[in-house]
Amino acid sequence: MTSLGQATKPGLGAALRAERERRRVSLDAVARGTLVRHDFLELIDHDRLEDLPSGAYAKGFIRSYAIYLGLDPKPFLRAYEQRCGRPEPELSRVVRRGVRVPPRAHKRAWQISIFAAAGALLLLALLGAFRSGGSALPASPASARLVGSSAPSVAGTIVRVEAVTHDAWLEVDADGKRIYADTLRRGDFRTFKANQEVVISTPRAADIRVTANGLILGAPSGSPYRGVFTRGTTTMPPNEPLLDAGPPPSAKPAKVDGATQTHAPQVPQDAYTGQSRPVRL
Repeated sequence: MTSLGQATKPGLGAALRAERERRRVSLDAVARGTLVRHDFLELIDHDRLEDLPSGAYAKGFIRSYAIYLGLDPKPFLRAYEQRCGRPEPELSRVVRRGVRVPPRAHKRAWQISIFAAAGALLLLALLGAFRSGGSALPASPASARLVGSSAPSVAGTIVRVEAVTHDAWLEVDADGKRIYADTLRRGDFRTFKANQEVVISTPRAADIRVTANGLILGAPSGSPYRGVFTRGTTTMPPNEPLLDAGPPPSAKPAKVDGATQTHAPQVPQDAYTGQSRPVRL
């Protein structure tokens, strides 16, 4: 095999072409293997190095050509530099070097990062306090604040009840079905969902705080309290306590022509003869 030192004497491109022809490798195969354009390889083969893109591009083409043929690219690169001169530093080399950042810029970047992290933590803490229900202070009905959209919820009716001052007895119906009847301990909360309506009943309304569809409505007024919440609820529903049904209708005296008439007890009859039997007093 021709030594590398002798290969560069007739010319850099001629030496590469001779080695390629000796290996019976076509120029198209070199182009496919190195991803170097065919016309650039032809310029190298014909030793027209000045027509190549200058600088690192030409050196990259020559290096890839030599490595593909199994040759050491360093002698060919030195020959190119001796012939075409050492190229000026290009942007790729400048970018590789470290860039000195002024100390003030370092300090300002750290301050921005610290403030951004603190803001994110504060936002997460506020969201966690709202969802946990145990850390927020009791709110009055007048201090209800908006925490969601006032439009009807597409997910249905969502009501959250929290016991804020004392333990509270709750009865909850969702779409006409009883889903909860128990004592809610102070500091605890429960969330109830329904497609249409949620009915909340409690004997002591001042002990609870209600949030409906993302709106904190506060404590209901009136004890006992019974409120019907729907997807469009944006304010505390009016109190609708259940009315006493009174005694059964069968026990009420009947009125005939404006006068009260009491029905006499029926006299039992004999099961076989159908005759009335005397009643022993």
